[in-house]
Amino acid sequence: MTGSATVRTLVCAGEFYTDLIFFDLDGLPRLGEETKTESFAIAVGGGAAITASAAARLGRSCELVTVWGDSMLDAVARRRLKDIGVSCSRSKLLADATPGVTAAVSTREDRYFLTHPGANRFVEEFLLDSDALGHLASAGHVHFALTPTRWEPFRERVRQLRSDGVTVSWDLGWNPAAGRSRGFLGLCRELDVLFLNEKEACKYAGVAATGQALAHFAHAENTVVIKRGGSGATASEQAAAPVRVAAIEVEAIDSTGAGDAFNGGFLHAWMEAKTVEECLQAGNICGGLSTRSPGGIQSLPSRAEFERRLSRLAG
Repeated sequence: MTGSATVRTLVCAGEFYTDLIFFDLDGLPRLGEETKTESFAIAVGGGAAITASAAARLGRSCELVTVWGDSMLDAVARRRLKDIGVSCSRSKLLADATPGVTAAVSTREDRYFLTHPGANRFVEEFLLDSDALGHLASAGHVHFALTPTRWEPFRERVRQLRSDGVTVSWDLGWNPAAGRSRGFLGLCRELDVLFLNEKEACKYAGVAATGQALAHFAHAENTVVIKRGGSGATASEQAAAPVRVAAIEVEAIDSTGAGDAFNGGFLHAWMEAKTVEECLQAGNICGGLSTRSPGGIQSLPSRAEFERRLSRLAG
């Protein structure tokens, strides 16, 4: 890692969205119909912001690097993140750019998303800019949360960051074509930590089982983490035998952003040089507790609650 003053800082880079969440619906309206519900929330969204928020709640110094529009929604989100302890000072503000917005609508059986990318259309270009790279290189760890149109340039950015002593992780998200994209697997193998959920891991590896996917991505210099929702999480460090940790017991209301909250807990512990098992436990606590209310950050644990849960697991 670098010897700079920000060596303990986690920088999360990627897209930002305001999430409009309709949840626990009995059914969905057909075209021409209207459904009214009290089950609604507005929340900070996007993997980078949720990951940073989860780690910041545990006491980690965190920054979000993204592109904002100049709307009221983005202004409110910046204030909310500041209150949590996430700095947005190195993000870019574009005049006249619309906000990124996702409407998440769920019944008890399934859900769908309707998304307007807004200012996120400019995130990829911004993160490849040399000025942004200079800032990222001053961090202790950089976590990317986006699916770029081109993987090769980001592979080079990851190489540059690691040559500067910065550790790097990535949550790949869902993009069925990614596994066949030029530079994709090469980028994955440049990372210190690779995050996938179970469906993504199997799809990108072209296999049917989690263990096969883990073997596909693991190598001697990385840690591969596969998130399995209610079944916990599995990881392999330096291609060693998988470590499995069960999920915590929690009454879940909404799982939006739970995987990103997991990332924040895992990375906070990982930056403290904890064991893989301890990192998975930290991730499961943050991811599990985030599901207690709609949105990815409303129910994130404080440091005190996190420590209580951790002690309970140890007991």
